Amino acid sequence: MTIRQAHIIWIASIVNIGIGFIIPEFNVLAKSISHVALEAPIFAYTHRAMDVIIGVSMCTFAFGLFKMSPYKFSVAAFTTFLLGCSMISAGIWTLKSPLHLLYNLSIFMILIPVCAALEFKNIINSSKFEAYCVLLALIHVLMFWLIYAGFIPQSYNGLIQRLWAVPTMGWFGYAAWQLTKHSRGHKHGAPSAL
Repeated sequence: MTIRQAHIIWIASIVNIGIGFIIPEFNVLAKSISHVALEAPIFAYTHRAMDVIIGVSMCTFAFGLFKMSPYKFSVAAFTTFLLGCSMISAGIWTLKSPLHLLYNLSIFMILIPVCAALEFKNIINSSKFEAYCVLLALIHVLMFWLIYAGFIPQSYNGLIQRLWAVPTMGWFGYAAWQLTKHSRGHKHGAPSAL
């Protein structure tokens, strides 16, 4: 159940990605998803609630990863939990506070797909899943580099972030599906230290 519920992440993310499109005079091309929290209450609180729901679901998924991991310490679970905490904070504090995303704690998203692919390699045993994980990690590194280098035009910042959010949040549903499908009947060997 802690693994399957991760589908909540991509479902709630659809709301967050799309809500900007229905706000009158909101520039979805330029304004990020988090800017929605600064709009009229009906939009702002819906968006912030989705952030908290996504974060709680990520933390729950992290617990599921920890329980499923063949290792004593699960880096996949740890990094997922940190990302979940950053998403919860994004729902509590707006862009006006440095506590929004907990001082860029969301950067740990870079490690999540690769760590999951490595930790659950013997359970999932899928080259497609591994390829997607590596590609997504590469996209994350590229995007953070483009952001910090200032290469993303402000006029398209919102659009690029929304496009980036699709594979990012979609990964959780795909990972949950893969883990659920391949874990049935799978018995872990003796756990070892990571």
